[in-house]
This record gives sequence, C-alpha cells and structure tokens, in this order.
Amino acid sequence: MATAPTPELPQPLVEFMQRPRITVVTTHSPDGPGVTCNVISWVLARDPRTIRMMGDSRTRWVQNLKADPRVALTILGAEGAWTVYGQARILADPTPGVPLRLALIEVTDLQVYPSMFWGARLTQVPEWEVTYDPAQAEKLDQQVFAAMREFNP
Repeated sequence: MATAPTPELPQPLVEFMQRPRITVVTTHSPDGPGVTCNVISWVLARDPRTIRMMGDSRTRWVQNLKADPRVALTILGAEGAWTVYGQARILADPTPGVPLRLALIEVTDLQVYPSMFWGARLTQVPEWEVTYDPAQAEKLDQQVFAAMREFNP
C-alpha cells in the first residue's frame, strides 16, 4: 500500500539533517535526457517545511534548478530512506560568508514520503572519507552550515 505524502519532515529527520549528510538530488534537465542525479552533503533541514542546500553555481544540478525549480531529494538516515519532492529557489549566488562561489537554494512546498522498502530500516548512516585536508573540509562545512542557517533574503 502506498503512503500518502506529508508536507513536513518528521522531527527525527529534521534533527538528522543538522549536519552534512549524504543526499541524492535529482533535477530536471532542460536540454538533456530527462533528469540529473548528483550526490551532495550540504543539506540542512531549516525547519519541518524548509530545506536548504548549497552547491557550486557551475554544476549541472544547480543550473537545472535555475531553469526548472522541481527537485527530488533522497535522504538515507533517521532509520530509513526518505524521498522529498519540492520547489527550489535560489536565495543567493554567490552566498555571503563562504569562501567559494556557492549557490544557496531553498526547497519548500514539500511532499515527504518514507521510501525504505517494506519491513526494513537502516541500521547505519552512510559515511564518507574526505580525500583532501580534513581540517579545511571541516572548516568549510562549518562555514556552509552557518550560512545556510543565518541567511535571510
């Protein structure tokens, strides 16, 4: 039986999305084969109805959102898999307070679905290893998340 969407992230997922997490972002390609999927980590649940994310302004997925605001996010965590559909809006490009040219994107009008297969739950959160200076990576993550939390259009 299919689960009806909700307009809000469940509280455990909001709490889970307060630091970098593996997230698949799917956007519509205006001149390509259909959709583009990318894995990102700079995704923040600002509140149950608002997600913010950042990405390099030159990437295909950010360019796609400028042409078509429909977006789907797949988040693995909070004991399950979650698919979130929404409407994206570029809030800043570049974003103040970060040293790179990053676009700050806000996703609203959420439709949230649990998408883990029936009868299962995640027992471990996906992890990754930074392949460049870990101290620099941590500093950048802190700058990005501070900017996502504090930016007011």
